[in-house]
Amino acid sequence: MAEMIYAKPFAAGEEIFRIGDRGRNAYFIESGAVEISVPRDGENVVIAKLGIGEIFGEMSMIDDAPRSATVTAAEDTEVIVIERSRIMKPLQSANPMMNLILRVILARLRDAQHQLSGLSGRRGEIDSSLGEIRALAFDRINSERDLRRALEAEEFEMHYQPIVALDRGHIAGFEALMRWRKPDGGFVSPMEFIPLAEETGLIIELGRWALETSLGEHLPLAQACTAAYADQQPPFMSVNVSAGQFTELAEIDLLAGIIERSGVAPATIKLEITETLMVENFAHATDALAKLKALGVMLAIDDFGTGYSSLSYLHQFPLDTLKIDRVFVNNMDKSDSSLRIVASIAHLAHELGMNIVAEGIEEAAQLEALRDLGCQLGQGYFMSKPLPAAEVLALIEGTPRW
Repeated sequence: MAEMIYAKPFAAGEEIFRIGDRGRNAYFIESGAVEISVPRDGENVVIAKLGIGEIFGEMSMIDDAPRSATVTAAEDTEVIVIERSRIMKPLQSANPMMNLILRVILARLRDAQHQLSGLSGRRGEIDSSLGEIRALAFDRINSERDLRRALEAEEFEMHYQPIVALDRGHIAGFEALMRWRKPDGGFVSPMEFIPLAEETGLIIELGRWALETSLGEHLPLAQACTAAYADQQPPFMSVNVSAGQFTELAEIDLLAGIIERSGVAPATIKLEITETLMVENFAHATDALAKLKALGVMLAIDDFGTGYSSLSYLHQFPLDTLKIDRVFVNNMDKSDSSLRIVASIAHLAHELGMNIVAEGIEEAAQLEALRDLGCQLGQGYFMSKPLPAAEVLALIEGTPRW
């Protein structure tokens, strides 16, 4: 796995890049110092010296022009290399790393402008917010490095939340949810690492791993369910698939290979996608979902009603399930509008021949209300929180019903 943000040491006197070299990377100084020099009258003249926390080579982020100076390690130095291919996309976002680079560029342009205009008293003036921006950028760098390290160190694991058939109360399936357990035993919230994985592209590798792992662990869960609920259909495994995994249709071929090697019947696999995928690029989504459906799997829209909900795509895509977001389910008994939204989604799904999974069931009253509305499936802490596979097996052995 090629890293696009990484640390690199330089010995004292070693050149980091020379004037005229093609510029593709920017550099943060993590330790040590560097000297920036240009040729003048046949000699290299040092025009600046930068230390810890400074950035150089930043113009290569926005321009293919050759390097305008030579940078040499003034002492043993370690820099963090930021490859341009990594941050071209965040140029259009609020990425703190790019924000830092742009602020440094602006600060240096202002400094040069002050010198040219004779405002020598303002030379070297420091932007008061730069320290905070730099801290955010380095936090981001460290988080990304931790994420890459965690993937290599196998710190990720899958937990499974039972999905219950609301008519008879038995376990009908599971949703596979990724968890990051750090070496100290603590967990990193998915709300933190999933967005980071999506921005860095690591979500593609994580997504493959999640599908392969959850299908591998589904086999014993399915066998246990068959023994516990002998009169019911085999349970399904529902796995989230990021929009980033659909960027290239070739990725679907890789997912197909994982499914085929798993030995799990495709008809018992449900892939959860978000509304964003279908709205942002309709034509591509049409091809991608058709290719997925051809594998024989089921398709579900996750968190329906919270994103770019559009009734137009529901009958144009080969969807099997609508998942009602927990925010509506949690407020069903507190808000008439939430109850009406859930009822409307349930009616819509019935009319389209789709089934419904209600998320976030926390109380018995919510479960009963959903049954009355004709929702077929539900999940939530009232039944069970997400658990490691071994704990789910122990739960199934008790043949629970709700």
